[in-house]
Amino acid sequence: MRPIRVLHVVEALGLGGLERVVASLVRHASFGVRTEVLALADSGPVQQEIEAAGARVRRLALRDYYPGSVLRTARALRLAQPDLLHTHGHFAGTAGRLAARLAGVRAVVHHLHTCDTTLRPRHRRLERLLARGTGRILCCSEAVARHAREELGLPGDRTLVVPNGIDPAPPVSAQEARALLPAGIAAPIVGCVASLTPHKGQAVLLRALAALPGPALVFVGDGPERPALEALARDLGLAPRVHFLGLRRDARALLPAFSVLAIPSLGREGFSLAALEAMDAGLPVVASRAGGLPEVVEDGVSGHLVPEGDPRALAAAIADLLADPHRARAWGEAGRRRVERHYRAAAMTARVVAEYEAVLGQVTRAA
Repeated sequence: MRPIRVLHVVEALGLGGLERVVASLVRHASFGVRTEVLALADSGPVQQEIEAAGARVRRLALRDYYPGSVLRTARALRLAQPDLLHTHGHFAGTAGRLAARLAGVRAVVHHLHTCDTTLRPRHRRLERLLARGTGRILCCSEAVARHAREELGLPGDRTLVVPNGIDPAPPVSAQEARALLPAGIAAPIVGCVASLTPHKGQAVLLRALAALPGPALVFVGDGPERPALEALARDLGLAPRVHFLGLRRDARALLPAFSVLAIPSLGREGFSLAALEAMDAGLPVVASRAGGLPEVVEDGVSGHLVPEGDPRALAAAIADLLADPHRARAWGEAGRRRVERHYRAAAMTARVVAEYEAVLGQVTRAA
């Protein structure tokens, strides 16, 4: 029996959570699945990881999903000849699913990775229209599934929650992790691993730091908010304690150097791989109650959950953990056990492959 040919369609292959989930699905695909990846707009550093796992990556350099772009995507689908199309996010989900109709690909799975509150009414209508030909809509959290049903109006009978999963943490000691940081950053260190964009809430974290006299703050990631955040750090008199490391491929190896990981997201947070990776490294997490974060971080067990956009509450939660290293370690260990039990990439992939088989079976019976 030949393997199932699966084509993942993404917008780009940067270092975001969506792209890393796709890389995990490629890496852990069973011998009964052969995968390729189609990057519609751009490539990125995750392409190397995907190709190292044996999957081919194609890039189309599209800038929209107007008819000409959809026709180019359809030609790429005919060339790849997938048995099943797995699209990720709104841009790729729109172009990919429209192209699937033109190319005759009937087995389609769409993946929602966030609660995207920025979609306009016409985009929501388009999501509802495309859902009619989508065999399964996978959501990374219950929060995303509620958003899909209640905000986007997608059919609940085809909406399924498959939580994200990660591979085990690299074996890096705290001393080795500190050696990877720039010289002169003294403990305790609050870490924040995320793209520097408004909805990630780093400005709230800087204002929280202003109420904490001791810790350093390390931002791992980059994005359009970096100049504004650097200016805010200067305005608050925090520049000597705030360090911007930019994009780092070794972000997980840095985690043991931190005392706590902060995730101050504002509204739009589907699941947070950063929370999983911190917990897997034995770190307690302080996070806002945004999106799927309360499903990942157990308040009072593996970290603190605080109201969104509240720097006082964020500062108090961080200070509480820094003042009690014994409890911080205990909560970190609780987080590590939770990840091991519930959030491994191999288990995530097995669940997704089971849905591939179910959707293909439905298509075959309907033929």
